[in-house]
Amino acid sequence: MRQFGWTPKQWSALSVREKAVVIAGIDLGQEEEKKQQREAEAKARSHRRH
Repeated sequence: MRQFGWTPKQWSALSVREKAVVIAGIDLGQEEEKKQQREAEAKARSHRRH
C-alpha cells in the first residue's frame, strides 16, 4: 500500500469490496507489465537475429 501512500489504518478502514477492487487493479497492472516485458524481450530477440 506504499504505492498509494496509505497507512495500515487507512487500508483496514476499507470495506472488503474496496480492498478487492484495489487488489484486482494491482493484479491487472502486474499482468500488463509482464506482457509488456515479454513483448520487449521478443522484439529484442528478433532484432538480434537480423
